[in-house]
Amino acid sequence: MIREAWEETGLIIKPEKVIGIYGGEEQRFTYSNGHQVEYLTIVFECSIKSGQLASDNEEMKDLQFFPEHELPPIANKYPDYIFSTNQEERTHFIK
Repeated sequence: MIREAWEETGLIIKPEKVIGIYGGEEQRFTYSNGHQVEYLTIVFECSIKSGQLASDNEEMKDLQFFPEHELPPIANKYPDYIFSTNQEERTHFIK
């Protein structure tokens, strides 16, 4: 995860805790070619230790930080509370 974050964002991170584990019907997708997938996603809270937000690939060309109250829509459906700085101490499981 640390290497992937660095490769995709230019940031060196430290995983702090698991925020939630998400799967089930809301994580099922059908691609335009008809392939169907279901994701099991583990969301971590991480701190940034060093680096500069940058990308060297087309997939991540529009990287930027957003304030909590200005988050753009995302393809995967997650509960809004996972993007809050007021996280509870427990991990969330949705299936």
